[in-house]
Amino acid sequence: MIYPVVLAGLKNGTEMAEGAMIPAHFCAEGPGASPFQSVLHGLDHPMFAAPTVVACAAQRFVAVQQMEAVGATGEVLVEPCQSKPAALMAAIALRFQHDPEALLLILPAEHADVRNEVFRRAIENAMQIAFGGNLVLLTGEGVGSYGHVRALSRVRGGQPVQALFSATAADHPDDPQCFESAGVYLVRAGSLLSAFKRHAPRLLQATKRAVEGMQQGAGFLRLAPEAYGRVKAESFETAVLSRMQTVVAISPDGPLESSAAETRASVEAWRTPMNPAGHIVVDSLAA
Repeated sequence: MIYPVVLAGLKNGTEMAEGAMIPAHFCAEGPGASPFQSVLHGLDHPMFAAPTVVACAAQRFVAVQQMEAVGATGEVLVEPCQSKPAALMAAIALRFQHDPEALLLILPAEHADVRNEVFRRAIENAMQIAFGGNLVLLTGEGVGSYGHVRALSRVRGGQPVQALFSATAADHPDDPQCFESAGVYLVRAGSLLSAFKRHAPRLLQATKRAVEGMQQGAGFLRLAPEAYGRVKAESFETAVLSRMQTVVAISPDGPLESSAAETRASVEAWRTPMNPAGHIVVDSLAA
């Protein structure tokens, strides 16, 4: 079972709907569903548990109304202010620390491919890698400022590869081994917590106070406003991913070329320590 976390808050650069003070991911074009509701539809699948939805205080009721409209249930975690992506990811890791083996799928509310079967197959292929202790990110095109990766081996559609991550725009956009990050992450809760302990311990400690002061009521979980307000505003990509040696990337585009047995073999190969003579050692996040 995968536990989805849908990021529907208000972060820097969030596109606002024309003539309305709500994010565009809550606004439908025409009579159809909003992007947020499309994501919820895509998560209505046996492989996913009920989602945790993150919304800012000003739009928490909009999030609930849209969830109810599509019959979605789940927890709503409220940020008291404009989103702080790194702190939010730390809060999610702390929220699930009672179940470190829980597999989290963290994705933005505007992500369009969740209902795509190829997307789900890519997630299935990434599960063993994530269970092995690695953070897996999905790639995409035109998905926003989530950084990019450069694959360290030949890319095959729907298959995981070791990659170097950068939080900046790609220096060589025509490089066939270079891909945009889609801001979608599959990771064990314990591995995510370990990543913060290793790469952003101060931010984790500050966020912990906001989680410890969290209040529940009227159907919401609210991070403690004063404590959360003191946490540094930083992106997850800058605070954690850019400090890792390597990440694991997977592209949902194109045909799935290798079998489950080949995927398992690659997992076992990555778990084996390698000597430093020209070999890259994966920065495993195993708790």
